[in-house]
Amino acid sequence: MGIFGKKKYPTPIEEKIGYRFKDRTLLTRALTHVSYVNQYGSGKRIQSNERLEFLGDAVLGLVMAEHLIKEFPGSAEGELTEMRRILVGGDFIAMKGEKLGLGDYLLLSNGEQITGGKSKPSIMADTYEALLGAIYLDGGIKAVREVLKKYHLKDRDKQLKNEEYINYKGELLEYCQARGKRPVYRVVYEEGPDHDKIFGVKVYIGEEELGYGEGTSKKNAEQEAAKATMTSLRKSKT
Repeated sequence: MGIFGKKKYPTPIEEKIGYRFKDRTLLTRALTHVSYVNQYGSGKRIQSNERLEFLGDAVLGLVMAEHLIKEFPGSAEGELTEMRRILVGGDFIAMKGEKLGLGDYLLLSNGEQITGGKSKPSIMADTYEALLGAIYLDGGIKAVREVLKKYHLKDRDKQLKNEEYINYKGELLEYCQARGKRPVYRVVYEEGPDHDKIFGVKVYIGEEELGYGEGTSKKNAEQEAAKATMTSLRKSKT
């Protein structure tokens, strides 16, 4: 019967996503982590959400691609790929899972609960995808589209403009590759103790300096250098 039983009224999760399951055992399975099955599943018919997660990942990617194709008819393939990357990215869907309160219903092993499993971004993201997989099996692709439209995409534009998720290095690489070139990042500045260092990075094409960025890690500094470069390139086009 599952953790939600056969209640006639919708559960809080169903209310938030705007979808009511015909088969709530699918909802229960979507919220069952593999650690719970490993601890309590011996001799019982308990299934983890791993297979639903696999399905949900594919369904999410498909619906987002379909949505972006329709909503941005003038965008090139590279732009569409970047937008989809943001909307199906682990950080974004983990945040969506957390806002749904999935952790309040998640079935975990005792050990996973002790180590904070109910709030781990990776588990939140996996559970969110499993939920989408469950919706697909219960109501089909149309039901998934409606849920994603109501819940996942309601802050789409804000998310696409969120610099935290924009892959400037990827954009710069694509820009350079289209011209038969490749960007090279060089650390030119490094200061501070190991636990609190600041890195300065310049990005080049050949010997031509394109941009400079600073960050608390080489990766962050490279992202800032790529951002400065792409900002400059966009301004030069206007």
